[in-house]
Amino acid sequence: MRNEAILAVDVGGSALRVGLVRADGALVESSAVALRIDEPRAGWAELDPEAWWQALVRASTRVLRGAPRVAAVCICAMTRTQVMLDRNARTVGPAMLFRDRRAGFDVAARMAWIERHQPARFARIAQVVEPKASLAYRLTGAVPAAAALPWHHVGNVRSVARLSGVPVFAGAIDTWASAVGAGAVEPGQAYDVAGTTEAVGLVTARPASAAGLRSFAWTEDTHQLGGPTQAGADCARWCHDVFRVRGTLADAIARTGSRLREHAPVFLPYLAGERAPVWSGSVRGAFHRIDRAQAPDDFLWSTIAGVAHAVADIVRLAETGAGTCATEVRACGGGAQSDAWCALKADVLGIPVIRSRAAETGLVGAAMAAAVGLGWYADLRRAAMRMAKPGRRFMPHARVVEAYARRAATYADIKRYALELADHT
Repeated sequence: MRNEAILAVDVGGSALRVGLVRADGALVESSAVALRIDEPRAGWAELDPEAWWQALVRASTRVLRGAPRVAAVCICAMTRTQVMLDRNARTVGPAMLFRDRRAGFDVAARMAWIERHQPARFARIAQVVEPKASLAYRLTGAVPAAAALPWHHVGNVRSVARLSGVPVFAGAIDTWASAVGAGAVEPGQAYDVAGTTEAVGLVTARPASAAGLRSFAWTEDTHQLGGPTQAGADCARWCHDVFRVRGTLADAIARTGSRLREHAPVFLPYLAGERAPVWSGSVRGAFHRIDRAQAPDDFLWSTIAGVAHAVADIVRLAETGAGTCATEVRACGGGAQSDAWCALKADVLGIPVIRSRAAETGLVGAAMAAAVGLGWYADLRRAAMRMAKPGRRFMPHARVVEAYARRAATYADIKRYALELADHT
């Protein structure tokens, strides 16, 4: 085995994680630094880009003590977040994060907002980049090209202790890194990055399209069709708190999710609007078919089942757009650590759900990109065979397929009514 490792970086909404990953996908050391998001006004979500840099330095210093030789650095990070730079590539004010609602998700709309409300700041902006690009610049002095593939070489580290001269690769968005790190690289594989919110998609052999979903290049010879949602563990946490469900959240999901509750309400998980596939900030969620017989456990089960239906909604749309069927779902993220939730998703989707053995697939995916860039592997498919380790496989239960199909039809009706109401409002 190589006596060297890749320094992989995963920039999320709540923390920056750094790990040393070997050529076989093993995580040697890791460290995380919490990030504090500023919300100076309702709907705003900002962060000083300097906080990312300081977090990267702190976390890297921790993992590099007594570590093997670092062969490369690769940064993957959250997307739909804008870092504004001036002509000298210095930051111009705080970054606007993905959950900032003052001007939607569109970059042009956000820049128009700054131009109107902060004209002096707008006059200094020369370019707009995402977090991974701003950190790559701090390391190398070069800003990666917008079209750079994750395994493309950006430059070498200039003056960071123990990293000077180490090559830096372009990296990608955190969804890509997490899904690829879970092994979703072959056409027909779906992925579910299950966190506070979820990101879902289908790997396809060629570009495809479907209303509300995004298509882009995935590996050297595949594409993906999918998108991010607003539904996920945040919905479960909300329900657990509001309905005062017994036990911890993890214990309650394990208890309630272990069996089909056919007469429980059907839940539409649009608590904060929805991104893919409807892209509406005004649509809201709903419980349908509530009666006096239901208890808090029923509402929590309905909530996690509703999130599963939101995942299936995207997979089904992607299948139609691509003209192919998903064969399995590669699952990762905090939500995927629940056996009951993974099993429920397999039943709703009717295909196996395979949970990654690695907890930090974002770090593994970033390391896979660098491993290809270094030439350790000829392509991502070969890198995945060695580095992305599958864990437990959850098989669907044929006896409940019809019941979940009925609930899916009701879910589709509620979704249609909710969107009509949002449009009317």
